[in-house]
Amino acid sequence: MEKVFYEIDPFNRLIARNQPGRGSRVKKFRRVIYGKFRTDGNNNLFYEVNKSSGIDAPQKIKFSGRYSLDKRHNLVFTLNKWNNQCEGNRLTLKTKLISAESNEIGLLVNSRAGKNKSLTYTLRLYGSWQADKQNRLTFGIERGLRDTDILTLSGAWKINKNNEITYSRAGSSEVITFKGKWDIADKYKLNYILDRKTGSGFNFTASFGALAPKGKDVYAVFDIGIKLSGITKKPRRRIIFSGRLKMGKGKELILETSDIERGGLSLKFTKEMPGNSGMAYIESVFKEGERFIGGGIAFKW
Repeated sequence: MEKVFYEIDPFNRLIARNQPGRGSRVKKFRRVIYGKFRTDGNNNLFYEVNKSSGIDAPQKIKFSGRYSLDKRHNLVFTLNKWNNQCEGNRLTLKTKLISAESNEIGLLVNSRAGKNKSLTYTLRLYGSWQADKQNRLTFGIERGLRDTDILTLSGAWKINKNNEITYSRAGSSEVITFKGKWDIADKYKLNYILDRKTGSGFNFTASFGALAPKGKDVYAVFDIGIKLSGITKKPRRRIIFSGRLKMGKGKELILETSDIERGGLSLKFTKEMPGNSGMAYIESVFKEGERFIGGGIAFKW
């Protein structure tokens, strides 16, 4: 089977060409195929060819390979050895991150439908969000049983005034807001949950900064460091929970945020005295039906 080399031009259009070897009698060709890229519910990548293209090509070209993101948020699809495509051939789509749901990522594609006709559409991929070991935001694209492609957002995320995670690429005005809830699940782990059923969310390595009173409210402060390639000094993000302190049944202190009735955060401060050194423990408690789940983080009292 004659191999076809695929590439993408500056207008995000598919280019097909061949490279005959020495002595090959196959005539060289290179053609622009008008259409648009699509994905299905299983994250398979297709190229839907315009019916008016007038070329000898199937109406839908399917590709097989793996997804990734470059530092500019361009979607890269590296082809594997399948059908007539060339293994290692990379399709790089110029894309912009425009949406991030709990189990979905949306990438904007600008293209051309003809010589003087523009085309704009959104490419959607499905999976779950996670944080990597460097506390960077990543999206895992589900490709089958135990098979996941990872898209890594290379920039540093921020926290807005509502304690929500926001993200934008350096130099871009596009801001993506992740809607979720904070809790503490384990020692030195601060979680931002997007979808509890699917496990989509960010599990950050954090350090407890301070517990400070301010008027009638009390502030619990946590710090998260983000490790970015090429940057020596790690950006740090500070998460501040504000609420009222009350005494629990076991004489522990409980800090409840103001939105506790809508699923907000409840931090329980308990104190242990091993020897002469004191150790406090913060426990995050949220309610699912009639079941309470807790976890915590230790720090010096």
